[in-house]
Amino acid sequence: RLMKKKSIDVSEIMKTIGHPGRLLILCSLLDSKKSVTEIEEICEMSQSQTSQYLKKLESAGLIHSEKDGKYHYYSLKDERIRELMAKLQKLYC
Repeated sequence: RLMKKKSIDVSEIMKTIGHPGRLLILCSLLDSKKSVTEIEEICEMSQSQTSQYLKKLESAGLIHSEKDGKYHYYSLKDERIRELMAKLQKLYC
């Protein structure tokens, strides 16, 4: 039973990260937190695309946002996601 529930949870995570734009954002956050502008530049995406992907990743619980003055910074929320992204980067990048 537990394995079935976990497989559903992991499947949802994989669906969320299974988009090139969202995957790029997660990769960009691997080494440190970043502002929206930094993420846009690194990932070469428009502000609207970046915002859309960040909202999706945050609602899925994969990233965390914090506000510092007028800037929003994003970071990976879960150590398991950090480990997964590091492994994917090592294998494919």
